[in-house]
Amino acid sequence: MNELLVREATVHDIDSVLPLMQRLAAFEGYSEQFKVNRNSLEQLIEHNTQAGVLLAAEDSGEVPYCGAGMLVYFYQPFTYALKPWMVIKELFVVAKCRGRGVGEALFNAAQAHCIARGGSKIKWEVLVENQSAQRFYKRLGGQTESRWQIMSLEL
Repeated sequence: MNELLVREATVHDIDSVLPLMQRLAAFEGYSEQFKVNRNSLEQLIEHNTQAGVLLAAEDSGEVPYCGAGMLVYFYQPFTYALKPWMVIKELFVVAKCRGRGVGEALFNAAQAHCIARGGSKIKWEVLVENQSAQRFYKRLGGQTESRWQIMSLEL
């Protein structure tokens, strides 16, 4: 097997990234509300300086690596520390690649990206029922924030 490489997705990767996003939407139960398409993904990848997609690839740079994995992130630019925080919106590795270091490589690349941007924190949400993801994040040093509860308002 080739060496694992994590890199920023480009518009040439849309045909690899979009199916991963669709699979995640199905896994998390929001396929009906999923609106991401080729055009919106191209806009995110090409023009948004506060967000992006990290992609697991083989050392040749080709996608997918053992099936593929991705991490979608954005930055919260203004915080009390006057340093940006990275928010991981999605981290998804296809089932056949789990346990092979793909998720950890994506997470480590996100940390490096955040540090390079002068960030001071990474935040993310995990489904309550996704115990394996919770164990994964705790193994990497993640902690549950017990002082805060996530709230939202549908518009």
